[in-house]
Amino acid sequence: PWRSITAEELPIIPSPVPIPSDVQSVVRSFIRPLPPFARAMTPTPIPLSLIFCFAFSLVSSFHHPQPASTSAVSRGNRCIYLCARRSDGHADEGIVKPSTPPTRREALVQSAAAITAAVTSSILRPSSSLAIDDNIDLVRRRTYVQQFPTLFDPLYGESERETIKRQISENIWSIEQSLILGPLETPLRCVVVKLSDGTLWVHAPLAPTAEFFDLVESCSGSGGVVSSVVVPTYALEHKVFVKDALERWPNAKLWTSPGQFSFPIRSASDKFVWGRPVDGILRESDTSTSSEAENDSMQPSWTDEIQYETLTAGTFSIGGTPTPLYETAFYHRSSKTLIVTDAVAQVPLDPPPLNRADSLLLISKRSTSDPMPEDTAEARQIGWEKTALLISYFFPEHEEPDPNNIGVVTWTDGWHDNFSALAGRLIVPPVVRTLLYAQNPQMVRRWVDRVSSRWEFERIVPAHWEAPISATPDDFRKAFRFLEDDAIDAFPANDLKRGLKPIADIALKSLT
Repeated sequence: PWRSITAEELPIIPSPVPIPSDVQSVVRSFIRPLPPFARAMTPTPIPLSLIFCFAFSLVSSFHHPQPASTSAVSRGNRCIYLCARRSDGHADEGIVKPSTPPTRREALVQSAAAITAAVTSSILRPSSSLAIDDNIDLVRRRTYVQQFPTLFDPLYGESERETIKRQISENIWSIEQSLILGPLETPLRCVVVKLSDGTLWVHAPLAPTAEFFDLVESCSGSGGVVSSVVVPTYALEHKVFVKDALERWPNAKLWTSPGQFSFPIRSASDKFVWGRPVDGILRESDTSTSSEAENDSMQPSWTDEIQYETLTAGTFSIGGTPTPLYETAFYHRSSKTLIVTDAVAQVPLDPPPLNRADSLLLISKRSTSDPMPEDTAEARQIGWEKTALLISYFFPEHEEPDPNNIGVVTWTDGWHDNFSALAGRLIVPPVVRTLLYAQNPQMVRRWVDRVSSRWEFERIVPAHWEAPISATPDDFRKAFRFLEDDAIDAFPANDLKRGLKPIADIALKSLT
């Protein structure tokens, strides 16, 4: 039904522009319909305050509803609305701007159509068709289907991610996307190492877009052969895309940290979870030995280049079953790089490159009832600082409900000082420190001692926030000084008391 786009519905295009029927056909050909389950789940963000690992999503979905974007390229939930018109120039009866957000499939279709319209908004020239093809291909290369339900965007089904690649040092790269929950976005990172035989070692694969796969394989420079895929922990965002990665790289060996499980059916087969059997389970250390009778007796072939130490710390009751936390840290010897998942992090002082402007501007508002601010560097910076506080603390100190307006939240003075206390330094993130490491500090301390005494690293690459971080073993030890005394390097008490502290108290009580 697409014949034109109106300037009222799409301000980035100055006048109605016809969309050729052949372009419509191309756009529709690569948009796959969502399964019914996904269509049922994805129209609006889901409040997740009862699920403590994702409590900050309540802030995202309730206080900061996702905005529609006027960008020509869609990412995630950002929507561009189209309006069909009859040949007499009047809008078709009953076809108006939706009062509720379109489905993810509709958003992608509409965005791709908007791209083609923007390119053809002037006189069609021979180069225009090439530009149309390039933009449609970009949307296609960033689109993927999430096979398992999660508690972050897109929950389940089809979505889109932009991916970037950074070289950390010789033969080691960071591949990055955004982890998105409503308007809250934070960097999510995969590490790729080129081994001495020319093959690739891939740590925690990301959303399986064509762009992601191409960037990983480009690290090889000679065919892009992936020999090993590593799952460093059981946290969902670091394992949910492994099955897709192994479909792309079927000859790669799969190595996982201990304690992997599925939920709510814990006994789901490896075939269902990973698409194939696990090749090996990482033990306490690459120096560990075990009897031949044990299934995990084999050590990976890459341990002469990448060594590892596994942390066991903290226990959650998941589905009524006490479940220990495991995280395996890796050391790339030639680049002197420590690779971790959640153990330590450094919140960047400035907005990461992949964070969307519209989300930052939405969060930047002093009150959720205020109009959207102008897009300025200052407004984006404010939005980033508040985003970091919301993700780190769930319900930070200076985000206050308006007693006179239900559902309205206002930021009070002082939030910038709290951000300054959090960002720009190596820390154990508040969620990890409060919910996990407080349970068994002795085991965490032993792991910290092993990591800091065994390896002379010069930088750390975590899976979240900023990377690489210039840091030494002494810096790493200092980040864990709170294990000796929780008052050392403490986070602001008022940032913790409404979110993390009550959740931690409940979690610890349930285990006693």
